[in-house]
Amino acid sequence: MCFLRKKISFILGLFLLSVSPAWGENAFLQTCEQTISTTWKEGRLELIVPVNTWHNRSRYSHEQINRYNERPWGIGLAKTYIDEKQNRHRLLALTFQDSFDKPEPTMGYSWQNVWRADSLVRPTLGFVAGITMRDNYHWIPIPAAIPVVGLDIGPFSAETTYLIGFDVLFTWVTWRF
Repeated sequence: MCFLRKKISFILGLFLLSVSPAWGENAFLQTCEQTISTTWKEGRLELIVPVNTWHNRSRYSHEQINRYNERPWGIGLAKTYIDEKQNRHRLLALTFQDSFDKPEPTMGYSWQNVWRADSLVRPTLGFVAGITMRDNYHWIPIPAAIPVVGLDIGPFSAETTYLIGFDVLFTWVTWRF
């Protein structure tokens, strides 16, 4: 229950920060607002398809793994903007089947550094910050910030993150229109 209280306090703190009169005076927050606005207005549409959820075999028992869903069927959309430094900014929303075969809606912002931006094959490294909701947490919004590594091939990307603390590797693919 303490974990849940911390999450609720964090969400409330973010909300209070966002409605604070200092919003317009803080350069960092103004930059965030401008980046999100530009991504929404100028970004290209992307399709997101979750493809794999792997539960670390050294952390979970054979019985647990047999009970867990490792095929996170779902779909999502994103708006993606590449800035002048070739960094990728993405606003995303998706829903997929979690480990217990329950829907897990997620939305957030992603930033990725794209190496060799002029090549057909491009490695990426960055993060996703957002909110997810799960049945086993009573649908309370849970904030998260996770590292992401990926590989682009033309308009396609394969991206993955390791959820530390849950010991789960989550992988998805994207296609830019």
